[in-house]
Amino acid sequence: MISFLLNLDHRVFFFINGSLSNPVFDVIMPLFNRSLPLVIPFLAIWLFLLIKQKKRRWFIAFIFPLTVLSVDQTGYHIKKLELRERPFVHYGTESVNHLGGKGGKKQSFPSNHAANSAAMAVVFSYLYRRYRGWFWGLTIINMFSRIYIGVHYPLDVLGGALLGGTMATALIYLLEKSLYRFRKIQSGIRIRK
Repeated sequence: MISFLLNLDHRVFFFINGSLSNPVFDVIMPLFNRSLPLVIPFLAIWLFLLIKQKKRRWFIAFIFPLTVLSVDQTGYHIKKLELRERPFVHYGTESVNHLGGKGGKKQSFPSNHAANSAAMAVVFSYLYRRYRGWFWGLTIINMFSRIYIGVHYPLDVLGGALLGGTMATALIYLLEKSLYRFRKIQSGIRIRK
């Protein structure tokens, strides 16, 4: 079963990285490789929401940094286990359309870009349900780009998305519960355990 999944993983990788390769994507997809262009819009939205959303200010103030730091550091520590080589290392740059960086040669799993994107999509979708299509659309493009530029296999991306989505969901639940308890204590109402 595992060999079947890994074989399928490699086939899907080469379909996306090789068969779908084209000059337009070769320019657009590497733009998602750097974190800064992705971080600046999220940071701007976060600051805007802190100013604009008075009712949810404490939740917004904590959920974004808590989620990004937790997800990113968890993914980083999993990567340190060196579970898998990156595709451009495993197959060589002659066989892979490699358009990304050369770092973390043996640190392919999980994709931290996918983990962080999925986590932010969960958080933004929780706060603004009507825009969840946009959030998840951008997340899927980002995850697709990781495969397209040759730095991750599809299972690395899915693993990252699962990590980020699960952690963000758990953090939302825990923070909401903590803030609820804090508001009740602050207003002098007793809380049952």
